[in-house]
This record gives sequence, structure tokens and C-alpha cells, in this order.
Amino acid sequence: MLSKDSQNTDTENDTTSWERERKGMEEEIHDLKILYETIAEHSSAIENELDDKNREVSALIQQLKKYLSPQLYKLIVGKPGNISLDYRREFLTIFFSDIMNFTEISDRTDPEVLSDILNEYLNDMAQIALAHGGTVDKFMGDAIMVFFGAPEHTDDKNHARDCCKMALEMQQKIRHIDHEWMQRGIPQGLKVRMGIHSGYCTVGNFGAENRMDYTIIGGNVNIASRLESLATPQSIFISSITRNLLTNDFIAEFDQMLQVKGIHYPVEVFRLLGHREDVHTVDNPYLVKHKDGFVLNEIEFDHKKTSSGEISRIKEALHNVLSIIDKSH
Repeated sequence: MLSKDSQNTDTENDTTSWERERKGMEEEIHDLKILYETIAEHSSAIENELDDKNREVSALIQQLKKYLSPQLYKLIVGKPGNISLDYRREFLTIFFSDIMNFTEISDRTDPEVLSDILNEYLNDMAQIALAHGGTVDKFMGDAIMVFFGAPEHTDDKNHARDCCKMALEMQQKIRHIDHEWMQRGIPQGLKVRMGIHSGYCTVGNFGAENRMDYTIIGGNVNIASRLESLATPQSIFISSITRNLLTNDFIAEFDQMLQVKGIHYPVEVFRLLGHREDVHTVDNPYLVKHKDGFVLNEIEFDHKKTSSGEISRIKEALHNVLSIIDKSH
């Protein structure tokens, strides 16, 4: 049996041992606390850095959207990994437009005013194109190129219909902008001609490895461009191929036969006048009415080239002008 002194010694030893363990555990807890605080601090710093990077990426993506059509943006950004936009053959509907006498307007207009009104016009046209599902290929000064059917292809007839409805809505908007331009000191106003054609094109990436452009090439692109250059102010010229893809709801009349360089067959040209569901799009292109009076757009007449339908619209516009003047007195 242990003596009382031995028992006390053992108790003291146990107490000392527990005290050492307690202090050791306290030191470990203290070290863990410091480690936790350090990790939390670093974690917070990393989180803040990630937030900053995410904001930068979001800002870059928003900028990227301005340079790409929604369809192309979705194709590039919406898929993980490397995206290869190989070129391929597709049946497309192609649209071209440009402002009549823009060089003259540029020479006579203050550069700042010209930049403002041109950007406003291009923005309005781009919004209409995107609303109808068009891929805005490029802006070439005052000219616009849009195509339907790539990178997302649904139905050839739908693409032709959407393109023509887009063009009609653009011309309707242009009639309002025309009056605004004249009020801002541009006597020529805004007169835009448009051309539309449908056919097979090569679509995809073209260019260098470090600078590529998603666009279309081919003879049918040239036909659409030729139709646009042939069109009269405030008119939309479409090919017979596009016309045949449309329903009877679209109003179009034959205008002329066109021989395009490099194309072995003549192209039937139709003037797109409107859509029966949108009666306002069939307004006379030569006359824009407003609350204070009217604006009579420039009329070009050549008895050898002007079609019977065009003559009828010129007569109608002049008749309405006389009627408005008579009612004002």
C-alpha cells in the first residue's frame, strides 16, 4: 500500500501532466485560430478578386455583344471549349442598303452632326434587323449588309419573309427620319435604296488566324448588291427567287430584267411595295405627311425606264400634294 506522500506525489504528477496537455491544446487551438483567420482573410481576398475578374469579364462580354449579331454571339459564347466556325454552303436571303447621295451629304454637313445622325440611323436599322432575326454582317460607311439563314437556319421561306418584312419596316422608319434630317439642316433628307436576293452562298470564317470575319461570299451576294444599286430612292428591289419564296400577303410588282456581270441568266426584278397585314407600309414613297404639311421626296422620271406602277405612284403623290394645298386655303 502506497504511503500518503507517494499518493500526493502521483497526484501532483498527474496534475502537472494534465496541465501540460491543457497548455498544449490551448496552443494548438490558438494556432488553429490564427490559421483559420489567415485562411478566411485569404479566402475573402480571393473572393473579392474573383468578383473583380467576373465584373471585368462581364464588361468585356457586353462590349463583345456590340460587335456580334445575337446568333453569332450565342454560337461563340454559348458553347464551352474552342468553337470552330467552318465555312459551308447555305441557302440564304441577303439584304443590302445604302443612303442615296451620301457623299454630297457628307461634304455639306458638319462632321459632328453627321456622326450623330448616321449613328442614330444605323442604330435604328440594326435594332429592326435584330428584331426580325437578321445577322448584321457589317456596316460599310452608310451601307448595311444583313443576311438571314446563318448561323441559325430554320426555313428558306421564313428567312425570305422575315427579310422583306424587315426591309419594309426599315423604310417606314426612314420616312420619319427623313423629315428629322431636313429639320436638322440636311436639305437632301434621308433617302435609302435596298436590294434583296436569295440563293446559295458560302458562309463562315474568312481571314487570317488572328483576325477572322464571319461573313458570306458568292455570286448571289453580288446579285443582292447589284439590286440595291439599281433601286430608286425609298424603294426595295427583290429578285424573282426571293419573290417566289414569299406568300401572296406580300405586294410586289415586276419592274425590269437585270443582266448581272458574271451571271449567265437575266434576273427578274420586282419592286416590293408592302405587306397586307401592315397596310401603312404601302404608303406612297414620294410623299410623307405630317401635322404641319408634307414633304415631297425627290422624283426621278424617265419615260423609257419608269414602270407603269411607278408612274401611278408619282401621279398619286402629285394628286395628294395638290389636294393638301387646296385644303389649306
